Amino acid sequence: MTLSMSAWLQHKIDDYKFSIRDITVDFYMAEAKLNRPDCTLEQLRQFNDTCLDMAEICQLNGDDQSYLHALGKLHHRLIQELGDAQRDRLFRMQAWQLARHSLTRLCHQLAINGDWDSASRLQSEFVRHAAWIM
Repeated sequence: MTLSMSAWLQHKIDDYKFSIRDITVDFYMAEAKLNRPDCTLEQLRQFNDTCLDMAEICQLNGDDQSYLHALGKLHHRLIQELGDAQRDRLFRMQAWQLARHSLTRLCHQLAINGDWDSASRLQSEFVRHAAWIM
């Protein structure tokens, strides 16, 4: 039995919604670990990986706005961690490295969308927050 195009499309949309719901739960769990003062480097990397997984799901399904949103949340949090004096230097350096990667992906997508102003603003913000490293 073959599915109609409409049924197939509805099935794909439902799969996407369920995938996003599942990864959103993972995101909030990883974020909760990151909120603890004793957060480890592994938990920071896990948060990063979860956000990148979420962004990838969005990108593969053609949801560019959600892709940008997921990357934006990741990048913003990494910038926040980079500037957190309560974290040790190695933790902040790892946040810096991960933030560089998220910035690259964000700027690439913004450039594809023709939003050069936002890409420039993100780059300037990153340099301002990461100046102590350079």
